[in-house]
Amino acid sequence: MRRTLLRAAGAALTLAAVPGLRAAPRPPRIFMILFRGPTPVEQGFRDYFRSHRIEVELIERDVALDVSKVPALIAEARAMRADLIYTWGTPVTLAVAGRAGKVDPAVHVTDIPVLFTMVAAPVGAGLVANLASSGRNLTGASHVVPAAQQLEAIRAYRRFERIGMIYNPAEANSLQVLREWRALAASAGLRLLERPVPLDHKGQPQPAALEPLVAELAGKAQLLYIGPDSFLATHRQVLTEAALAHRLPAFSATEMALRDGKALFGLVSGYENVGRLTAHKAMQILVEHIHPAAIPIETLARFSYLVNMSAATRLDLYPPLKVINYAELIR
Repeated sequence: MRRTLLRAAGAALTLAAVPGLRAAPRPPRIFMILFRGPTPVEQGFRDYFRSHRIEVELIERDVALDVSKVPALIAEARAMRADLIYTWGTPVTLAVAGRAGKVDPAVHVTDIPVLFTMVAAPVGAGLVANLASSGRNLTGASHVVPAAQQLEAIRAYRRFERIGMIYNPAEANSLQVLREWRALAASAGLRLLERPVPLDHKGQPQPAALEPLVAELAGKAQLLYIGPDSFLATHRQVLTEAALAHRLPAFSATEMALRDGKALFGLVSGYENVGRLTAHKAMQILVEHIHPAAIPIETLARFSYLVNMSAATRLDLYPPLKVINYAELIR
């Protein structure tokens, strides 16, 4: 047995020494760090490579809402010699890549390209100074429709003037969205009713507070705005059911609260399409060998106006004909 192993090892060394003879290259390895489990974004990501017949190796890990797991996953990605690190959402991306100008090479990834997806406000979160170039080993895709276009979509449905916003004060992108809506409300003559979710002793938002916050807003706001907030997305069913129970129509900036929740309507980027856009950028890095800093951070060029007809029926608040003509009606 020992002789057999030695002969095999010797043969391997001999083959490695033959000029021009190389082992078959492995496909590019993408290490995926998810925030709250697989979503349709990852389905779109995979479908892009499949449809373009690009072979890649995908290694998927989930922090399950706990970004303290990120350092161990960075170490695993390096040990596996990942060619690209895919990050889902603002908290994970900040933990992996760090804020622009405050990157610590001992903590953050600087030696492997980082590609983010589902980051609502890359500039506001401090990941990049501008969307044209990160200036570093980072690029990605955003999924949020600009606030001004969201307001146009809201006003196409009804003339809501008092808008309630529940948000997670522990999430950077949620605070940035709040700042954008404050500015928009001031210029558009809206009244914005802000309600932060209380935090526990560990600084985490409390899900049990959602229903009381909705109840408090129900007597004051005409519409509940559900922003691109990972905490709210996780608890979308509780939040939107509470809104319906209090007869408070909800507008969502993301798809999940409409397809897997009871929000009334929204102007959104389709999750699978966001995944395909992200995969296109991965292809640019891995196949075309373009440096991430040379790849702009983008959102989709087209958005979807969704109306949840079951919510419309319960609220007796049906979309006007002009909206029906172009909206996707979810039954």
